[in-house]
Amino acid sequence: MGLGDWIMASADVKEANERTGKLVKLGNGSTMYLDKNIFANNPRMAKAEDTDVVWVANYPSKRPYLAGNDGRHLIFDKTFKATAGELYITSAEREWARNRIKGDYIVVEPNVKKTYIHTVNKSWPYFDELLKTDLPWVQLGDVNVKTKTRKVDTASFREALSVLSGAKLFVGTDGALHHAAAALGIPAVVIWTGFTSPRHLGYDSHINIHDGGEPCGTYYKVCEHCKKIAQSIPPEQVLEAIEREINRIDTVRC
Repeated sequence: MGLGDWIMASADVKEANERTGKLVKLGNGSTMYLDKNIFANNPRMAKAEDTDVVWVANYPSKRPYLAGNDGRHLIFDKTFKATAGELYITSAEREWARNRIKGDYIVVEPNVKKTYIHTVNKSWPYFDELLKTDLPWVQLGDVNVKTKTRKVDTASFREALSVLSGAKLFVGTDGALHHAAAALGIPAVVIWTGFTSPRHLGYDSHINIHDGGEPCGTYYKVCEHCKKIAQSIPPEQVLEAIEREINRIDTVRC
């Protein structure tokens, strides 16, 4: 749980602000929660000292897409459907990104945080094969971390968002960058295992590759169910979806 949750929360901030006309605080009515990476420059957010505000109950330990957990599995609220959030990237941030990469590029994120079992259960094993194809792949991240394709060094998530905001396409698994792509209006091809489902956490504006099954939410161990589903998605299927989306984008541009 992290940056992707805050990006989804920004959609609730937008809804509450437009519905009430008031600035928004995320929290329980007394304690305010805020992620500065996600809510930087957001004109809908209240400051700590503001009092005439609307509170939105979307914060750590209270996320609306979760109905609870049983100590081993997250239990997802089946009625929840993510809507695209908002990210306010400044002209200076966009210019910073343009100075580091030119032309069309596809941001790809083949890695998951292996320190968290729930993110391991979101991983897809065939990115090495996919990245052998002749497409303008770009990875983002720390200068000291080696990547498997061309890289733009980003020292912060804001810098990563700045580069993503100019991408032709995003390709990856369920995570912060796919939520960011939706918030920035960037097309995406998202690969889903059995951990979560695009029915709840995906976006209709994206191509979601998924087997249609119910999410297991397993976070206490490496999940064979999630692994099996990931292995059942061949790189050819993902590449076909990417090429189809590139053709659609090029047609729209024309």
